[in-house]
Amino acid sequence: MRWFKKFSAVVMSCTLLLALISCSSDKNNLEDATVPLALGLDVIDGKLHYYLSAPVFSKDIKKKSREGEGIAEGLRQARNQEDAQFPGTVAFRNYQVIIVGKKLLQYKDWFKVLDVTFRDPRNTITDRVIAYDGPVTDIIHFQAKDQPTTSVFLRGLIDSGSRRSTTVKTTEQELHRQLHDRAITPAISEIMIENGKILLKGTTLLSQEGQYRDSLSYQETSLLQILKKESKPGVSLTFPIEGMQERLPFNTDLVSFSIGNISVKIKTSYEDGRFHYNIKINSFVSITEKFLEYELLENSEKMASDLSDEMKKSIEKLIGKFQQHKIDPVGFGLYARAYHYPIYKAAQDNWVEELARAKFQVEVNLRIGATGAVE
Repeated sequence: MRWFKKFSAVVMSCTLLLALISCSSDKNNLEDATVPLALGLDVIDGKLHYYLSAPVFSKDIKKKSREGEGIAEGLRQARNQEDAQFPGTVAFRNYQVIIVGKKLLQYKDWFKVLDVTFRDPRNTITDRVIAYDGPVTDIIHFQAKDQPTTSVFLRGLIDSGSRRSTTVKTTEQELHRQLHDRAITPAISEIMIENGKILLKGTTLLSQEGQYRDSLSYQETSLLQILKKESKPGVSLTFPIEGMQERLPFNTDLVSFSIGNISVKIKTSYEDGRFHYNIKINSFVSITEKFLEYELLENSEKMASDLSDEMKKSIEKLIGKFQQHKIDPVGFGLYARAYHYPIYKAAQDNWVEELARAKFQVEVNLRIGATGAVE
């Protein structure tokens, strides 16, 4: 046994030595590298354009970042072009955001452009994927004195927006999963530039092949997150109350409320040759704003009923939009696969067509738990 212990020690030592040698040959000093934090992809005149933005760490340089761009058939093939635009070696490991132009989103399977980021295990795949309706170069070269570098700002914007359920937080890894799971279709964040500022616009919905299908507003995104059971307490919604409008510079019929803990139950069945979904939503809400003259304490049940009806209509309209565009960002296919697998398996190759034929019954039961400090 003594000889075996010596042999094991020798093998272990050789393994560690080889690991150290390989690591030393692969090391890249920070001062000799450029670390891009934002990647932009767009199509101009039928050609793939890429954009990079890397932070500049120098007190003597006022500009916070350095940008590069070029035309290439693939990201790996563009490596020499990128090295020619930045000092040191360009290291593909720490993207914070990937910004995709809507022109590129018109093409099927555009996601294959990012294949190289999955091949190298040193790359991160937690970067946020964002859609932009316009030339991506506008975002990459955007500079503002009152915000950090665009890449860091966008990551924070998406993360905070997803916590409020006004957008989704879809990482590159999550987008890869959604594109390869036939029971769901992808959704990514969407931004815009307005009055010299970068703003959240809502959510972009994609087909199973990654093509652009539609955009959702803040409120529609909140309803999507509720249906996906990914919303957190504090989601804010605003609905009109029928018959309460007055002619003023603002809408007097609007009532805003904040949702507390919410219960969402989705049951599925298969009848008459199509899937049927029953969605039940229950929650206590807090009224956060109202303009109309309405005694809440005495009429809280009627107000809750009216808000429930308006929320029900909005959810039904949203689901109708999904069916019209033949997409499934909620993942209704996941319920079909879980509870009716033999039927789902026969329809999985054309699941969005099956979903477009499905019947939905929505029930919303809101109860007012608080009306604020004043009446």
